[in-house]
Amino acid sequence: MVKFLSLLTLLLFCMIGQGFAQETSVPKKNSLDEFNRARELAFAGNREEARSICYEILNQNPKFYDARILIGRTYGWDKNFQPGRVELQLVLDEDFDNSDAIFAMIDIEKWAGDPNKAIFYCEYGLSLFPNEEAFLVQKVKLLQDVGEESKSLLVLDELLELNPGSEEGLALLKKYRSSKMVYKAIYQHDYEYFKEPYNRKWHLSSFQLARRNSWGTVIGKINLGDLISDGESFWSRGVAKQFEIDAYPRVTKMSYAYLNYGYSPDNLFPKHRAGAELYHKLPEEFGVSAGMRFLQFNSDAGNKNIFIYTASLEKYYRKYWFSFRTYLTPENGNVSQVYWLETRRYLRDSKNYIGLELATGVSPDEPRGNFSSPDVYKYKSRKLRLSYQDRLGIDRLLYLLKFGYEREEYQVNEKRKAFSFSVKLSYQF
Repeated sequence: MVKFLSLLTLLLFCMIGQGFAQETSVPKKNSLDEFNRARELAFAGNREEARSICYEILNQNPKFYDARILIGRTYGWDKNFQPGRVELQLVLDEDFDNSDAIFAMIDIEKWAGDPNKAIFYCEYGLSLFPNEEAFLVQKVKLLQDVGEESKSLLVLDELLELNPGSEEGLALLKKYRSSKMVYKAIYQHDYEYFKEPYNRKWHLSSFQLARRNSWGTVIGKINLGDLISDGESFWSRGVAKQFEIDAYPRVTKMSYAYLNYGYSPDNLFPKHRAGAELYHKLPEEFGVSAGMRFLQFNSDAGNKNIFIYTASLEKYYRKYWFSFRTYLTPENGNVSQVYWLETRRYLRDSKNYIGLELATGVSPDEPRGNFSSPDVYKYKSRKLRLSYQDRLGIDRLLYLLKFGYEREEYQVNEKRKAFSFSVKLSYQF
């Protein structure tokens, strides 16, 4: 009996041991492989699934902080900032000098629109890692964003003293110096040539000075216009003058206005011109605007007033910018309609691009619309224009070239070809 019980007990232990062996032989998922899969899902836009995988990893390994940091960042990408803060703070509570968690917290506060809180975490990171360039770079950018230029310069000096060859530091120094150059001198010359019903050459030279202020930008202009007839070589006997001022005041963080007034004592230009428009930035890099233009032409028959209403929609997409604008001119029960499509493809940066313009009709914002008669807005036309902008040797000097072809109506049902060329030079100082 004793032998039987001993054998039974031994058999029972063997069965239990085999059961444990089978249970432990079930392979567990590799946390690192699962985390890499979660990252791929997060970057592909499947952030909810990525968070689920990260929580599974944390159930198995609560100290796998990279998983919790990824959870916090994905909440930030979804603009769900408070849960992101909570997750990152859990990491810092257990691992106070986790630099990845500190960087993530800086990004969360930036995205949430609280730069001062982001600066706090930069300083927290620097208290632990005084020579960490990435924290210094972040702090300089944030101080510049909140207008603390003197403080940002001190931190920038610290960064460049630590690493004189820092590419980001040198780029920030260049940006700082550029911000101190508030003036811009501009010269622009526009030329247009046509043959019907007679040979004419339009010339418009514009001398401009712009100043950037804390509230926005203001531009003063002196325009000289000339219509050269047959027998006149480079200029006529009646060069016309126009004086203009433009302003672009900021209205809110997401909107600004355009205001314009111009006066000319000569008949080649409108006697008075004025404009007002409100621009507003939308999410997803869209923008909209709406406004009006006013032109008063003086003639022997008296003054003629033209009111033009305009609206636009624009969109940035990667390295492209698209803009669609319309001008509507009501007169005598009819509405003249102008449509303007413009696109740019940026090359090295925002100062270097190629552009294409397609339009119907005449715009009051182009030289021809400012340098003509009130009847030009009645006529139909089709135009194509190519443009190219780049630096001329140095960053502060830019040039812009435009070439255009137009099939325009100069009288009812009478059309002609017109060719145009424009060059613009701008120097910042």
